[in-house]
Amino acid sequence: MARTRSRAMARSRIQPLRIDEGPAVRPRVQGGGLSDSERFFNRDLSWLAFNDRVLSEAADATVPPLERLRFTTIVSSNLDEFFMVRVAEIAKLARRGARRRFADGMTARQALAQIREHALRQKSRQADVLQDVLAALKADGIQVLTQFLRPSSADGEIQERLPALRTAVRRHPEPPPPLVSERLHVFVRFPREYAIVTIVDREGRLIALSTKDGVKRWALLERWIADRAEALFPDREVIEAFPFKIIRDADLRWRPDDEESLENQILEAVHGRIRAKVVRLEVDSPAYSEGALFLATALGLDSSALYRFDLPLDLRTLARLEPTKPGQRYPPIEPQVPGPFRKAGSAFAIVRRKDILLHHPYDSFDIVVKFLEGAAKDPSVRRLYHTLYRTSQDSPIMASLKAAAAAGKKVTAYVEIKARFDELNNLRWADELRRAGVRVVRHLGRYKVHSKVTAVVREEDGAEVVYSHLGTGNYHPVTARQYTDLGLLTADPGLGREVLSYFDALSKGRRPAGFSELLVAPVNLHDEMLRLIRDEARLQRAGVRGHIVAKLNSLVDSEIVDALYDASRAGVKVDLLVRGICSLRPGIAGMSENIRVVSVIDRFLEHSRIYYFRAGGARRLYLSSADWMPRNFYSRYEVAFPVKDPTLKRYIRDTILGKGLADNQKAWLLRPDGSYARAVPGPGASLIRSQTFFEALSRSGYRDTALEERVSPAPPLPPRVSA
Repeated sequence: MARTRSRAMARSRIQPLRIDEGPAVRPRVQGGGLSDSERFFNRDLSWLAFNDRVLSEAADATVPPLERLRFTTIVSSNLDEFFMVRVAEIAKLARRGARRRFADGMTARQALAQIREHALRQKSRQADVLQDVLAALKADGIQVLTQFLRPSSADGEIQERLPALRTAVRRHPEPPPPLVSERLHVFVRFPREYAIVTIVDREGRLIALSTKDGVKRWALLERWIADRAEALFPDREVIEAFPFKIIRDADLRWRPDDEESLENQILEAVHGRIRAKVVRLEVDSPAYSEGALFLATALGLDSSALYRFDLPLDLRTLARLEPTKPGQRYPPIEPQVPGPFRKAGSAFAIVRRKDILLHHPYDSFDIVVKFLEGAAKDPSVRRLYHTLYRTSQDSPIMASLKAAAAAGKKVTAYVEIKARFDELNNLRWADELRRAGVRVVRHLGRYKVHSKVTAVVREEDGAEVVYSHLGTGNYHPVTARQYTDLGLLTADPGLGREVLSYFDALSKGRRPAGFSELLVAPVNLHDEMLRLIRDEARLQRAGVRGHIVAKLNSLVDSEIVDALYDASRAGVKVDLLVRGICSLRPGIAGMSENIRVVSVIDRFLEHSRIYYFRAGGARRLYLSSADWMPRNFYSRYEVAFPVKDPTLKRYIRDTILGKGLADNQKAWLLRPDGSYARAVPGPGASLIRSQTFFEALSRSGYRDTALEERVSPAPPLPPRVSA
């Protein structure tokens, strides 16, 4: 048997499972004579390289053991979503025989083959890393049982704690029953039949056992079922048993111009995901087997979609293991409240005096929550506007919007019901807001609204003042403690007018226009970013030093990449902090020798987008919700907003961008061949870990930075000294 290695089972101790016997339901050559593959990295292979860097955090023995386990689980969840979205899309192109090539020159079939090869290497390495992590945890008092070759006392405990299981038996070659994506199943093969045992509750696969010799123990149920298959099916001859999981295409199809409402289409599509095409079958088994091949064939897959590893499936549930002693996790971060907000008083008065920059998770997201709670209660506030892309199940932001509507204020919200994997949550919020009296703007067809914008209109001395919050991340109180993001609270009149113009366009379902402060996709964001990059090249050629610094999640857009190459050829220094996908090749002589690419992977997910251009000394700096990707430029409503305050601009450039680029503890450097090397401190250099630095800086009141006087309370006067 593939998973069951021994037939010597203590059958009397294990109750057999009840069985449901029911029916089964050619590269182009451009600039400089270089081919596409010499100018661009494949975006999907670049994404897999990002997941490799996440896995390297799990492999790092200096990282606390439960944090290592968390990074191991993130690798799995990342890869699942990658297959649900990107691989599913590429596979559709391959099935249609699409002749279109990606920017790097690959066809869909070539990309799928290389994705598989890379994913196989990654999963193999993940299996080794997980064994190392589990050994480290066991030595530290936490054991996860993954092998059950011999009967033990754990059998009785597991039997007592069995969650809901669904068992179906089919005769060969009947197809399997409908299978839910990402659910854990166990395949058991008999001479002329097979059974599929499904763990109904995904979280239920991790079973808590009694503590033994001071070690807190857990068991993985699907492996126990596979290793105990003979005892669970005593009336049948078990040939093999192994756990498996399928991943289905998660892309939703809707027709914006259809007579049926988009809400109903999305509801139907979300519920239809259970029937979507399977894009990957993952088998937990020491070897490929007849049963795995049969299962792949029965699911309509060829061998390229079958992945086999001796590695537990769906590691996400392991992330909920709790520490048993100090040091097993990173110390919890305590988000700080900047000085101006520590005293009782109106947030409006604070923001009216000066723009406030918030750096999450180091600065508390509660400041944003209380800003909106105050707006809901303030009798001088007349109107509120808000865009929602993702938020929590129990969102204080949504509560504030409902409270504002109940208080008689005019509240307008755009809730993006097409946000992938948050469709049902956002549909619920849209319905709740409507019932609370909030005007929920009708969807904008094929466009997603991805911008992070809030406006509060307040009457002051007979005039309306607009207070805006613009951010790089979602209004989500949970991820605000897990992702690094930036937010700007401002009463700048010019920005306020354009934010209201943006909301007016959303409300009327028309394309926004007439912006001089904001850069908005799909209107002028792409053109303006290209212009800013090209201006740096033009100034450099005219003898004025140019400099571009960008921090973003993904760099894919080929026109942006080509513009950066041209800037590099002109002599412009280009510094890029790219967390994930980077299609640009740095360090190529005559093309990109003036470009460096740094990727920081640490305990918090780097999520903020920052774009800085020296601009002949004008030093233009934008924060944004948008990456440099075609989807952000052409398929979404995005906003990039300028930071005008010279102090904030200097702090973002010198401290946030500067420390990120200087990180020599958790940073990686992209090489011209596409590989990444860990950044290391030079001789005599200080050790710099940017996220740790930012956390300490927020606790110190931003001492010795441009922000110190702006965010810290006034220092106490020194005591008098008597003569």
